[in-house]
This record gives sequence, structure tokens and C-alpha cells, in this order.
Amino acid sequence: MNDIFEPESDHPLFRYFDSEERNRIESLAEETEIPQGEFLIRQGEKDSTLFSVESGLLEIVIEQGGTVNVLATVGTGDVLGEVSFIDDSPRSVSVRAGETTIVRAWNRDILLTVLKSDPRLLSKFAVALSGLLVERLRDAVRRQGSFRPV
Repeated sequence: MNDIFEPESDHPLFRYFDSEERNRIESLAEETEIPQGEFLIRQGEKDSTLFSVESGLLEIVIEQGGTVNVLATVGTGDVLGEVSFIDDSPRSVSVRAGETTIVRAWNRDILLTVLKSDPRLLSKFAVALSGLLVERLRDAVRRQGSFRPV
């Protein structure tokens, strides 16, 4: 995908981290259990927490006119909350547990403080996060049926 760093892992956030770097970043997160049917994220809330699914299944839902529509599901190893993490914007969708789910949650301020103190770590994280966003954009365009590889 890029020729800046060698992949070290298949996890989207940690793909360029060695095991020591990954452990360092993982130790900053809190693990939380989300019971089935409970919401992790609510559309419109201002929260910039970044999440990784450790186990279980989450439903990405949008609430319109009292109706809840499931847009997608994510599971173990998936990352969510990256847009609000980057720009500190309100959440654009809601996320609820399709089954009891364990997530790892990073507080934006704490994670950014650590990343800013280590330029190489910040670079690896930024490249991985950029790759994740590119994958999401390509998937969204494919679903709309108008994808044209460049």
C-alpha cells in the first residue's frame, strides 16, 4: 500500500507498529464491554474517542425520523470513530452492539499527547489512519456503483 513503512500487523491501526510500539499504544486504551442492543456512539454527539473492536459485533446505524437503519456491521479488528478522532466533529452515525461486544477506546487527547512526543510513532499512526480512510472511501464509492480505479 505504501513504501514508507513495512507492514508489521494486519490490524488497521497498528499495521506499521512493531510489538513494543503496539503495546505502548494499546496500554493507553480502556477496554469496555457493550451489552447487546446498547449504544456505543450516538449520532450528533460530540465525542472524539477512537475505537477498535476486540470481540463481538457492532451495527453502524443512522436514525432518521424515528427509524433506525443498519448501514453496516463491524467486528473483531475493525476500527471506528476515526473521523471524529481526526477533526473532533459530532458523530455522523450511531453504533450499537449487535451482540455483547468488547471495544478498546482511546481518548483523543491522551493518544495525541503520546503520539506528538514520538514523531516516528506519529508518522506510522498517520500513515495507517490515512490508509484506513482511503479504504473506507473506496468501499463507499464501490457501493454507489461508480468506482473507477485511477
